[in-house]
Amino acid sequence: MLVYSLYALWFTLCCLHCQLPTIGNFRLRWIGDILYSDNLAVGVSFKVGNPIGKLLSEGSRDYILVRDANYHPDSGQLFFPPPGGRPYILLLAKAEFGDGIRPEHFQAFFFDGSVGFHIAPGVWHYAPYIQPPSSSDDKAEMTFNNKQGSVFACVAADTVNEFGVYLKVPLTLDA
Repeated sequence: MLVYSLYALWFTLCCLHCQLPTIGNFRLRWIGDILYSDNLAVGVSFKVGNPIGKLLSEGSRDYILVRDANYHPDSGQLFFPPPGGRPYILLLAKAEFGDGIRPEHFQAFFFDGSVGFHIAPGVWHYAPYIQPPSSSDDKAEMTFNNKQGSVFACVAADTVNEFGVYLKVPLTLDA
């Protein structure tokens, strides 16, 4: 009986205090000049139908303007592109900046689409960014495999509301 009670206590503590990962898809898609994301791994409609960035008004397809970033204080996140994936860009800032994050802390990283990435707890980030289609008839979409904590805790920043600026993210290596 004591063994059963200890097992029940261990199971309860682990299930209530440990975070099990959740796995699912994370989809990016361009509709017109707006990039949208769908995080289907967390079981809620996260940013479904909400824009995560837009092209510059001058018509350049080399940059995207973004305003949102977040970090997960309690878990990391893993993104892995499909075989033959297209290039993508990540905007990251070190965890050490914490809630004192500023626009100048962010740095863009270019990936050729052949490797995935892991974001450690506390690292500021948002969805990956992909290049827009070259014409309105083309389709630009990419779905990542996504693994993250099942408790979806986020600390968010909106650079427009907090600092009055958009972040200008390059979408190519030559931008």
